[in-house]
Order: sequence, then structure tokens, then C-alpha cells
Amino acid sequence: MRPKQDSNAFARMMAQTAADDNHPKPDDGKIMEMEAGSQPLVRVSEIYGRAIKYTRSYGLVEWVDDQRVYHVQWFPAGQVKRVDQDGWRGRPL
Repeated sequence: MRPKQDSNAFARMMAQTAADDNHPKPDDGKIMEMEAGSQPLVRVSEIYGRAIKYTRSYGLVEWVDDQRVYHVQWFPAGQVKRVDQDGWRGRPL
């Protein structure tokens, strides 16, 4: 029997792979991935999400917008601010 595939998880993985390929500064060092469960909640301007990967000077943040659309984008590290659970205003994935 074939296992059920999670199309949302696959789409997220593909978006993250595309983001890795389009890092704004390719010579910024190795892309390090945060372990699931230890990904910090963050805020970038009005975006609330989770930091999932990083390089020396950038963080890759994932979030879901008000229309429940998944996004992933690299931001300069200085713009990525950790937020505790009580201050986080994001949507769960």
C-alpha cells in the first residue's frame, strides 16, 4: 500500500528549496537548518513566523498570511527579532 502524501508539506519543502537557491548573498556561508521543535518564533516588521534556517547574516522565516498562504523568505539577521509565545501574533502552519 502506498503511503498518503502530504501535499502541503511537499509544497513547503519546495518553497524552502527555492529560497535556498535564491539566497540574497550566496557567499554568506553554509545554510544551517534549525531542528524541528527548536525553531524560534520571530517577528520581522509586521510578519510573525518561525526562523527555520540561517547563514552568517540572514535568517529564513516561514509564515502563513491571513489568506492561509504559506510564505518563506530570507531577511537580514538584524531585522529578525525573537518573540515569546505570549507576544507572537502569527498563524499556525
